[in-house]
Amino acid sequence: MAVTDGMIVKPMPKSGMTFDAIKEHLGQLEMPDPHAHFARAFRGPKDVQEVGKYAFERFMSDNGFFSLYMPYMQIIEQEVIAMGVSLMHPQEKSTGNFTSGGTESNFSALHAAKNWARGHKPHIKTPNIVAPYTIHPSFQKAARYLDIEVITTDLDAKGLGVAANIAAAVNDDTIMIAASAPSWAYAKIDPIPEIAAVAVDAGLWMHVDACVGGYISPFLEKLGEKITPWDFRVPGVMSISADLHKFGYCQKPASTIFWRDVALQDYHYVALDDPFLGPYKLAGFSGSRSAGPIFAAWAVFNYLGEKGYLRLAQQLLDLKEKLTNGVNSIEGLRMWDVDVMPLHFNSEKAPTSAVYQGLLEKGWMMLGLVSPEAITICADAAFSDEDADLFLTDLRDVTETILARGDAQEGGIRYG
Repeated sequence: MAVTDGMIVKPMPKSGMTFDAIKEHLGQLEMPDPHAHFARAFRGPKDVQEVGKYAFERFMSDNGFFSLYMPYMQIIEQEVIAMGVSLMHPQEKSTGNFTSGGTESNFSALHAAKNWARGHKPHIKTPNIVAPYTIHPSFQKAARYLDIEVITTDLDAKGLGVAANIAAAVNDDTIMIAASAPSWAYAKIDPIPEIAAVAVDAGLWMHVDACVGGYISPFLEKLGEKITPWDFRVPGVMSISADLHKFGYCQKPASTIFWRDVALQDYHYVALDDPFLGPYKLAGFSGSRSAGPIFAAWAVFNYLGEKGYLRLAQQLLDLKEKLTNGVNSIEGLRMWDVDVMPLHFNSEKAPTSAVYQGLLEKGWMMLGLVSPEAITICADAAFSDEDADLFLTDLRDVTETILARGDAQEGGIRYG
């Protein structure tokens, strides 16, 4: 292997490696748990992982391309959609689609809204969407593909979107309002009822990005947690994105995009009549895709059921309390107040980025926020009490060492 101008140059090997040699090489590359845990989040306990892995591997070579047509796959995918949308306070004809992740789910919502606007707001030639500043960057990415402008609005002191700011930013070219439940940046649920009311008044598509909270908030609410309403019980919410591979504890890549009514789903589809292939209509943006994630999601849903998800939600609440108390007990560190997940904390006596770098040096693969600086803990049901104890011990050691030296320098910090 050679590196030229930063690019790897390597020809195909003349002869293949043995399976043992491949396993040895890959074993040397694999990051160890629990230090790599946050880079692998979100996962369920070992038994849940094994159930999903079994179904994934059994059907990973089946082509999800055929999920709208092949009965054995179509039924499984539609059962996953039905179970998922049942958590969203569905309307009579609410439905959804299986996607590869939050980026594709949010892309699908923007694509559907743009198609919807062609019929409902035909005067618009340069469409835009309006969203709080904390909207996920996948919206900016999708908007570039779809030639849509994203207008972001200021937050309140708690990091929440403000309905009045959104209303002021809406103009004659706006097709959609979007908000988060919760945002990744502050892990706070935007005031969806107030924001959706703005969308209703303006006759706009309202999308809720619940990629993080979609499969945990319903169970937290059942456990008595106070959760801002964000789903289809809120008038005006037309689509919701929710990631199965986060707190649905399903194998990656897996997400869902839900539609308030099946009529809205029609704006999502691209149906063609190809002269060679005939009818060409797919569930989402991708063509060929593994059916493994579809069957894995079905297996995990049926293995856990409502009781299982409630148990894991309570486990997550207990872990959140443990980590919050542990972080706050360390001099100079402060855990943020969040609605759901992920957890964020910052350092008030030394550069947060220095603490971040110290954790990296300890072997922890961390995520973080750039502005304001914070370190992210992607806690999930697979992160044990022992893992948490080790993390908090290392975090205390890093922080106390930095404070004792008194000369910590700013370091790099990033989302992933």
